[in-house]
Amino acid sequence: MYYNEMFDGDRVRAPYAMLSNWIATMPAEFRQMKQAEAEALFRRIGITFAVYGEGGDPDRLMPFDMMPRVFLQDEWRKLERGIKQRARALNAFLRDVYGRGEIIRAGRVPAALVYRNIAYEKAMVGFVPPRGVYSHIVGIDIVRTGRDEFHVLEDNCRTPSGSATCWRTARS
Repeated sequence: MYYNEMFDGDRVRAPYAMLSNWIATMPAEFRQMKQAEAEALFRRIGITFAVYGEGGDPDRLMPFDMMPRVFLQDEWRKLERGIKQRARALNAFLRDVYGRGEIIRAGRVPAALVYRNIAYEKAMVGFVPPRGVYSHIVGIDIVRTGRDEFHVLEDNCRTPSGSATCWRTARS
């Protein structure tokens, strides 16, 4: 079961009216051409992710939908508050597992799940980055499940594909 964000039955939902009119006036060939152009650009500049073990080219294009999601201002305010809260929670979790480990000592998360994880960086133990922000970029995958309902599919707290990190070393 899925929720169609654009339609309420056979009617276009009000927030999508302008987008629906624009789509209706655009020839299908033009949309296909623009999608192909976007995919070619993604491939050229490396907006891809690697999938190993399936054979063939491991580099896959980042999924991309040319049709934007439309949110009412109140919906976005609610989502924004939740997204910011989740970003703070992810950073608090990282601060804890690289610090005091209270969540593990309390038995809420198994120690092996964290400390034996390939992504766990032992060099970070005891290190607190400026303002306690371990991850400046988080991805909160959200889907609309009803007229006023949203569901988080997953939280991503890692350097996303396509982003670059630049470090500058201070010299004394």
